Amino acid sequence: MKALTYFPSQPEVQYKMDEYIEQRPLNRLIGKDIALYYQFKTQKESINPFALIPDGCFDLLFCCCPKNPSIFLWTSPMERREQQLSFQKGCEYFGVRFQPEQGLLKINCSMRDLLGKKIPLDDVISVDPFLMEKILKGDSFADRIHLFELFINGITPQSHSQNIVGYCINQIYLANGNININDLTVDTGYSDRYIRKKFEESIGFSPKQFSEIVRFQNSLAMIFEKTHHNLADIVYENGYYDQAHFIKGFKKFVHLAPTQFIGSLYQQS
Repeated sequence: MKALTYFPSQPEVQYKMDEYIEQRPLNRLIGKDIALYYQFKTQKESINPFALIPDGCFDLLFCCCPKNPSIFLWTSPMERREQQLSFQKGCEYFGVRFQPEQGLLKINCSMRDLLGKKIPLDDVISVDPFLMEKILKGDSFADRIHLFELFINGITPQSHSQNIVGYCINQIYLANGNININDLTVDTGYSDRYIRKKFEESIGFSPKQFSEIVRFQNSLAMIFEKTHHNLADIVYENGYYDQAHFIKGFKKFVHLAPTQFIGSLYQQS
């Protein structure tokens, strides 16, 4: 069971794409592996410029265009990256965001080599083409979620090596991203070299990099929460030394200060 809830977000997809909707899995067992289902449309005239930010996850992205459907693996970048790859105009997209510790899908190569990319799904994952086609032709957001969960229910979980990564990730969640790799080596009995190798194969990031991403994403979640946390709360609860340290850590991933980044989400392209 997950130690803590980690909710990785991509604000620019949510705020800059048309007709965006999202839903977390209602089934708790599925929620251990899948963070979010979402759907959006691209504009008919031109694609809104947007970027992905680091979240440690990967998404399956279904382009549900009747004339040219496709499915991609959409991976987390190491820093904010503009999306300049092929998005079709006036199309509906259905997305599934997997938790970093997911133990369902087997990627056919190291995730380290895939970071920040949008790759045809068939190149990296063996899937049932008939069921994928049904998802692409789904009548609604709810229908696509249902069909995807039928696909998920037929998958056998991965081996023990993935569980090691999952356990370490949960320890990182418990520490809110403030953990030393030495703590993981002592806790698991594995060397730091082995743990780093397994992390990079499974999620693309080292334990240190992922810990920093968790702190960054947790800070971002607090900024967006309706309770309106003040800056001191965000700094303290996420283990930053002071406000300057927090801003420096935030800018490392998005190249903007928090207020600048939030402000950019509301600007019209």
